[in-house]
Amino acid sequence: MKISFDARYVLHNLQLFDGETDTLHRGARIVVDRGRILAVDASPDPFWQAGFTLVDLQGMTVLPGLIDCHVHITSPFMTRITSRSIASMEPQICRNARVCVEAGITTVRDAGGIPRRLEGLAAAIRSFDLMGPRIIRSNAAIAPSGGYPDRFPAPKRLFTSLLGGSPVTRVASARQADSAVTEQVRMGADWIKVCLQHRSTLSGGGVLPVFDAETVRSITRAARRCAKPVCCHVAWLDDLRCAMSMGVRTVEHSPLEPIPDETAMEFASRDLVLNPTLTCLDLGSESLREHIREIVLGQGETYLEPEPLRQVRSSLDQFQTPRLPLPGGRAGRDRPMDLDLYARAYPHALSNVVRVLHAGGTVGVASGAGGLPFALFGVFYREELRRLRHLGLSPFQVLSAATAGNARILGMHDRIGAVRPGMEADLIAVPGNPLEDLDALAAISMVMVRGRIVKGDPRHPHLMSILTSFP
Repeated sequence: MKISFDARYVLHNLQLFDGETDTLHRGARIVVDRGRILAVDASPDPFWQAGFTLVDLQGMTVLPGLIDCHVHITSPFMTRITSRSIASMEPQICRNARVCVEAGITTVRDAGGIPRRLEGLAAAIRSFDLMGPRIIRSNAAIAPSGGYPDRFPAPKRLFTSLLGGSPVTRVASARQADSAVTEQVRMGADWIKVCLQHRSTLSGGGVLPVFDAETVRSITRAARRCAKPVCCHVAWLDDLRCAMSMGVRTVEHSPLEPIPDETAMEFASRDLVLNPTLTCLDLGSESLREHIREIVLGQGETYLEPEPLRQVRSSLDQFQTPRLPLPGGRAGRDRPMDLDLYARAYPHALSNVVRVLHAGGTVGVASGAGGLPFALFGVFYREELRRLRHLGLSPFQVLSAATAGNARILGMHDRIGAVRPGMEADLIAVPGNPLEDLDALAAISMVMVRGRIVKGDPRHPHLMSILTSFP
């Protein structure tokens, strides 16, 4: 392909999956002008003669850019703070963003990150100083004092200073909760992330502190006052019921115990969304752990900077045992995740997704990338698509959920997630037919974000550095 870096294109010689219909459209031309799709039709046109670059896609399939509804893009993939790890944080965060684009992911919702780093990353991407996906921000997750995430205790001031902030803000009262919501919005949050988990999933288990009813109401009122939707971390059935009662928009993670049919029906009737993050919940699987190990040992340089890669490889020795080391200092090493619990509970997480779908509920595509030490960007997204396919969804249903469906979840269906006139030009191209085989998404040949081709033109020097790092 010969593609320039101009912002006006006519894409042709392609087959199109528009994100909404279950057939490929052949013979279409896609006209892109200054970041938006100007036209999609099969008729001859003069656009390329009037300052447009004609792009021959050689029969590839064009799709809307993929959307991931749950990531932690500021994850440094390091559990130990050293001088080298501090120096590696910013390059690793930038690499996370570029890896997303390499995987065809053009929009992510960050479900808990470091606000100042998120702000800088999103700004660099908007200005095309850095290649990465559009970032929808939740900023720091709001969590109860002493509660989940129990592998991430209240960080010390020195740690947050070195890290550039904290991905978790702890609150102990309704007043603090109101202030926390207001502060996250002031720092640019598009969503509010709340943690509701009453029982630990670390080795040894145990009951965790949770928000009282007054604090829950305070969070809900503050989010409504700021006109921000709420996403909520849950792990157990009682957590889900609490989330439903507080009026959240999305529930993050499929519960680890069965959802009764009546609860699934109520969930659907409230128009709530389940982002199951099945791959993150499948860590009890030896085959998944071995797959991750092979990728990290064989292709780790694609996903990780040298110091993060060194730390992850070091952790892999422990990862071969039934325990998975997680960050959080000495306490985190002493109480790793209970992988036996996850192995027992994973079938419930799967059946809960099916139950919600059968009740007419909405299920999003959400990888949880960056939320665990080995939750690699791109890798976990492809694994999530495969798990939804194995649940019985057709390739069309999976792809539609990953594009138009996720756009609706984010309230952005008038901008992204489909290929039609007026939409922002987030497009990817792959060989083959992903409506027949989702593995076609493993070979992303072109990526366009907001009308700019950010993968697919090795002649452009800025892109060349990315393609060299991410073959």
